[in-house]
Amino acid sequence: MSYAEIMNLSRQEAAGGLAPWFDSRLTEQIDRGLFLSGDQLVEVHRRLVEKLDDYRRQGGVGIAVLGMSGGVDSALTAALFKEAGWRVVGHTMPIHQNPEETERGVEACEALGIEHVHIDLTSEYESMVAALARLDPDLAGSDDEAARTRRGNLRARLRMVTLYDQAHRHGGIVASTDNYSELGAGFWTLHGDVGDLAPVQGLLKSWEIPWMARAAGVPEKTWRAKPTDGLGIGAGDEAQIGATYLEWDIMVFALSDALEQAPRLSAKDLASRLEVEPDSHTHKVMQAVLHRLRTTWHKRVNPISFDNPLTGRFPVLDRIDESLFRPKVLVRQDARLDFPVDLQAAASDLCRALGRRDMRLVTAESCTGGLLSASIAAVSGSGATLEGSFVTYGATMKTSALGVSQEVIDERTVYDPEVARQMTTGALEAAPHADLALSITGVAGPDEDQGKPAGYVCIGVCRRGKPPMAKEFNFEGGPQAVLAASVSTALQMGLSELEADDT
Repeated sequence: MSYAEIMNLSRQEAAGGLAPWFDSRLTEQIDRGLFLSGDQLVEVHRRLVEKLDDYRRQGGVGIAVLGMSGGVDSALTAALFKEAGWRVVGHTMPIHQNPEETERGVEACEALGIEHVHIDLTSEYESMVAALARLDPDLAGSDDEAARTRRGNLRARLRMVTLYDQAHRHGGIVASTDNYSELGAGFWTLHGDVGDLAPVQGLLKSWEIPWMARAAGVPEKTWRAKPTDGLGIGAGDEAQIGATYLEWDIMVFALSDALEQAPRLSAKDLASRLEVEPDSHTHKVMQAVLHRLRTTWHKRVNPISFDNPLTGRFPVLDRIDESLFRPKVLVRQDARLDFPVDLQAAASDLCRALGRRDMRLVTAESCTGGLLSASIAAVSGSGATLEGSFVTYGATMKTSALGVSQEVIDERTVYDPEVARQMTTGALEAAPHADLALSITGVAGPDEDQGKPAGYVCIGVCRRGKPPMAKEFNFEGGPQAVLAASVSTALQMGLSELEADDT
């Protein structure tokens, strides 16, 4: 992979190149591997085809229908399914469509050797608009952006109704063609563009999609075509976004880096953090990217499910599905360890505070089972501040590993401020290179234990050379909420201890 090839395939070269800020960021991001190399894309291609083949065999379904828009995404998606042994049926479904786009869709079907079905949905679309115009005449008569977007959404949903009907007819699935860049830009219609299986959703539109399409045998006129939504909303994808796809991808990576380094950044602080102020074009693109992300976030969490006491029911169904019915290819093998944004920010704050003081942290945990130290370890650069962790879940571990008094445990139970204090001093004694210790012991729930109610937690903190202290808390909610509150509070107590000592 080379800078020049990215500029060529992304069509950025033809657009006049990159502004200096984007140019330097792209070079940095290439060096960091954020833009995959050709060799890496070959491997990604192989694994995608392998996964599609696995799903076909394990899921007992081998027919995929999809809309062939004339764009590169649908053509690449069709090529991957075909290579994985699926019967692929491509549908061209023009609705007041540019004939060149429809012709490219037909040519892609021929070049890839897949079945082709053509159905013009223009009259059905016009009937739908006319019917809905009885509720709101502006839908049919207005040319403002809102009306064009609504009409575009009707086109997308009408096409998806057609595809799902044909999938049912064939006993197959609808292939989803959206990519990673469009996912972020919200460049898709809820219940209109997203199908059942999305093999290219992780690929960048700017570089990875056209590279892989070229390698898969998609016609050149397709992978070089100007990206359009085909919905009549605006003059091409990039014009609507307010940035080229390459600028979009570079900016999204830059925003993520900034928030990883400083999780408490607000949108108004980003320009200064990213140093885009001197460059009016870069600042304009940043604002356009933020606007698209801000106005489309709800699509990426659809359907929206509140975090409430009933959320605990969903894992019940997930456990049954994953254990009994879901094809193995869909069972996640990676670790599922996610922390709330506020907790990530607190962990980052404590790490930076320790780093500024050239200090190291040791944790001693009971009910949280290592989550406190894991939250610190998840912070980039935490190796300079995290000395280690003691997970002393049982009472015998507290006494043998940390020297907690058995007499205190017998008299007060393991859920006591004095136990939390002794856990911190024991951790510092066992970790001579640590400067600060945090401890947690409590009842996560759902039931009480040893006379202490669910949610009762004691958190200790001790800076080397100072006496330990501990506080009692009664956190509300189920076990997960109690654990999250315990970790977050311990992080805040550690930070407060450092700041108080400075003053």
